[in-house]
Amino acid sequence: MDKESYFLNLLAQSGITQNLNDDCALLSPLLFKDKRYIIAADSFVENIHFKMSHKDSNFLHPKPCHYSNEIDSKVLSKYTKSPTPTHKDIDSKNKWLSYENLAKKAFLVNISDILSSGALPQYALLSIVLHKDMKNTQIQEVLQGITSVCKEYNITLIGGDTMCGRELSFHITLIGHLIGKYLHRDRVKNGDLLAYTSIRKGNLGSSFKTLKKLLRYGTNKHILPRHVIETTHRDSRFALPFLRMAFLKKSHRLLHACMDISDGLANEIKRLESQNKLTLLPYSTLKKEVYQSGEEYELLFSFKEKDLAALQRIADSTRTQIHVVGKFGRYKPHFFHTIQWHT
Repeated sequence: MDKESYFLNLLAQSGITQNLNDDCALLSPLLFKDKRYIIAADSFVENIHFKMSHKDSNFLHPKPCHYSNEIDSKVLSKYTKSPTPTHKDIDSKNKWLSYENLAKKAFLVNISDILSSGALPQYALLSIVLHKDMKNTQIQEVLQGITSVCKEYNITLIGGDTMCGRELSFHITLIGHLIGKYLHRDRVKNGDLLAYTSIRKGNLGSSFKTLKKLLRYGTNKHILPRHVIETTHRDSRFALPFLRMAFLKKSHRLLHACMDISDGLANEIKRLESQNKLTLLPYSTLKKEVYQSGEEYELLFSFKEKDLAALQRIADSTRTQIHVVGKFGRYKPHFFHTIQWHT
């Protein structure tokens, strides 16, 4: 058991928690008369989620240990034709994101939790630790990213804390208002279908694919140009996730349970099976990279089989593709190839 799971298990046994199974928590309806609110918190920390070279104002390169050490040495060597790059190689090759887009991603991963729970973000609290060596121009880039994403999603920043330290980190709390029912993870029903979203004519796997290219080549202008990473190109999903707000707004009434895909489809399926005490019968065998690719931030949701046609029409109207994975029930457990995406 990893340290994070060990800590969460101890916390659940402490007697001071309610429900830790969702990414968000529903605030008491008694506190608010007109709307129901949910709250979510997330951190984005240097040397855990990414690495920075603060002497260079334009780029960052995530740490290769988005995987455990075992995954880093075995899986990456399997998926690349050359030997797994050393830390020295990675430090010299991979400089991927601007400070502006780093700040955007810090917010987007939290906004994704709010959206996948059936709500729209409204307020934010931001506690940020600025690296002591950051220049004013770098701080301005961070602010540009925060301002841009807050304006795009109509988020008002209402407080937080600011300090300087040895690592750049973002600690964000978001409050969102529900647009309908709260989409708990443990609301899957026997007989539900399970599906996920993706770009049209696409699938999961681009985040993992991009990460492997970046680990091996960096932003090589002939293989993976930097302007591709920081645009809406499909290879930019690892750096800048695209969130399915339009699809969720139209489909939430038809969904039973929903979550985002942050740790890979296979890991999320296992969570849903465990929390709902059901097993998934897959309709087909998907490629390993589809099951394993994390940080996709696509929606994963369950629903009645009779609503599939309606959801397909909504997907078409919002330029989204949905993929049906299988059906929940009392089936023999199926083995899914998983990797530990985050440590």
